[in-house]
Amino acid sequence: MSPTRAEQAENTRKSVLETARRLFTEYGFDATSLQLIADTMGVTKANVYYYFRTKIEILEALLEGSVTALAGMLDQAEKIKGKQARVDFLVDGFVNQVVLAHRTIAPMNRADPIIRRHEGISRELDELSERGLRLLFGDAPTPDQRAAYAMLSDLGPATRSLTHLPDDELRDVLKRLCLRVIRV
Repeated sequence: MSPTRAEQAENTRKSVLETARRLFTEYGFDATSLQLIADTMGVTKANVYYYFRTKIEILEALLEGSVTALAGMLDQAEKIKGKQARVDFLVDGFVNQVVLAHRTIAPMNRADPIIRRHEGISRELDELSERGLRLLFGDAPTPDQRAAYAMLSDLGPATRSLTHLPDDELRDVLKRLCLRVIRV
């Protein structure tokens, strides 16, 4: 049975996202055009444009899952009463998100220029970051705690240096690192 029009449309949309993800990772966001995405897919630019009017819309779609997962994790963490249980939960969830992002949308992260330039994305990530900081360290984090949190917000250098590790080992290393830094 052949796919329905709706299924074909969703498959094409997913293909645009996957192609864009690959090209953003290889060439960077700024160097990747809608035309390059279309050419790489072997379709017209109009075909890509049908699904996404701008590269920012593609970026938002690529980040949507991570942002939603992070917000959900913070929502759950707010319900955890014990400080150590909450820290363990947050570190575990954050590291899982970092490894997933490293294997999919890397090297883009909160410090990436396009993320910082896009006011909406930047604001949303900053708000989530502040929630995470408060959940880990309370309403009045010390300068040392803020510095530790800032270091943990970009595990890119660590993940890039350990990219050869299987995901389970990478998660274990990053969890140990995060817990050491948090206990500053």
